[in-house]
Amino acid sequence: MGTRGNPTFLATLWAALILAWIFSGEQFLDLMFAMPDAGAVDDWLLGIVVRAEDMRAAWGAPDLFASWRGLLHRTFGLG
Repeated sequence: MGTRGNPTFLATLWAALILAWIFSGEQFLDLMFAMPDAGAVDDWLLGIVVRAEDMRAAWGAPDLFASWRGLLHRTFGLG
C-alpha cells in the first residue's frame, strides 16, 4: 500500500476532528488558556481558536454530544 493513502487519511482525520469539535459543545478556548506560554506562537494560535469559537457560536451548531449523553443517562437511569 505504501504512503499513497496518507493524504486521504489525514484529510479525513482532520475533517472528522473539526466536525466533532463543531458539534461537541466543548470549548477549546479553555484548553488554550490552560496551556503553557510559548511566546508569539501561542498568541497566533489563540487568535485562530478565538475566531473559530466565535464562528461556531455565530453558526449556532447544536451540542449533539450533550444531547446524546443526556438521552443515554435518561434511558438507563444514570441521573
